[in-house]
Amino acid sequence: MKAFHIKFNKFERPPDLLYAGFLLLTFIILLIIAGFLPLLSYQEARRAIIIQETFLSHSLIPQFNGEPYFTKPPLHTWLSFPFYALGKITQQEIFFMRLLSFLSYFGVIYFIYLFSQKNFSKTLLSVLILFSSYRFLSFIYRIDLEPLFVFLTLGTIYFALKYNENSLFKYSFLFYLFFALAFMVRGPLHFFLLPAFLLYALFSKNKNFLKLLFNPAGWFIFLSIVLPFYVFGYLKYGSKIFHEFLKTDLSNRLFEKKDPFYYYFKAFILNFIPYFFLLFLKIKTLKECFSYFLKKYPSNFFISLCIFPLIFLSFTGQKFDKYLLFLYPFFSLFLAELLLKLYRENFLFKLSSLFYGLSFLAVILTLLIPYKNLKIETNLWKIYLDPTKEYLFYQNIQPLALFLLKRPVPLIENLENLQ
Repeated sequence: MKAFHIKFNKFERPPDLLYAGFLLLTFIILLIIAGFLPLLSYQEARRAIIIQETFLSHSLIPQFNGEPYFTKPPLHTWLSFPFYALGKITQQEIFFMRLLSFLSYFGVIYFIYLFSQKNFSKTLLSVLILFSSYRFLSFIYRIDLEPLFVFLTLGTIYFALKYNENSLFKYSFLFYLFFALAFMVRGPLHFFLLPAFLLYALFSKNKNFLKLLFNPAGWFIFLSIVLPFYVFGYLKYGSKIFHEFLKTDLSNRLFEKKDPFYYYFKAFILNFIPYFFLLFLKIKTLKECFSYFLKKYPSNFFISLCIFPLIFLSFTGQKFDKYLLFLYPFFSLFLAELLLKLYRENFLFKLSSLFYGLSFLAVILTLLIPYKNLKIETNLWKIYLDPTKEYLFYQNIQPLALFLLKRPVPLIENLENLQ
């Protein structure tokens, strides 16, 4: 067995295909519901506007209400273009833009399949544990950066482990390619992986990881992908392209102390609370199992990968639990391995299916309960918004109106500007 793969106990019997069928059926239901839902939040509307406006303006520089948008990198916007084009043809732009999130999550499942040595049973248990997290599942139907970022981050880790196994250039190339692409989705958040890699390499005295992290050719690949966008933006628009990023992502979120240090730890535990409870029930044997996994590669690497970024993120001031989502696939792989040392496989499949079913029902309820009001609000905007007239926004942008008008609308900060 290859060194980087997670090893599981032998299954007493293969899990029933009904579990996989149940999982697939729920995904199909969520996909169908996504076709009927209007824009669900300000953030989703904002992301939809950026895609729409950039596409309609035939620009590679993301646009938001007529202004260049550099707060987040452009890859999610670029990859959404073909989906928006299909939606424009069918008058289902919102639904088609949501498909990128669905496809990204299926990409996550594929990488879990690779980590599990292409074993269907092992993959299924890890996926059921992963999607038992309400927060993780709830992003499958959203127009958002997170699903794509999670997929590319998982690819980054996969090729890092492959390089550790073989030290081939192609794995180094793919590691830096996925690392750069993930950066081009969310930006510097992905750098939280680097100290995790470095600390793991130092503590475990793993020379291959150190060799990978300090690879000049790899960093050249990374910079070749990331720099052109920002260099072009700086040359065309000047240093103002960095103002929003420096103010929002660095100043406000990193240094303003608003949320408690334990915020991310609490969110992490709550999202996997049923499985932490299962571990607690086996507290007498858990210590021995955990000690075993600390010495076992790659289990010890996955432990490091969850703990180190969690600690680093906790030092930030403004916290959002969605920033943890990229850690969840690794943790679900480790949880599956640990629980299989403590419980019977058949029991785990039944229980994880139950937990996933509850998570699925919670997602459905949070979608359907506000659906009527959202639909009414959307229809009112459609009825009373006249595309032939000129409008102004006062102090705040109305994202739904902006999306329906399909053009920039001037924003007035105070009444003096009207004179």
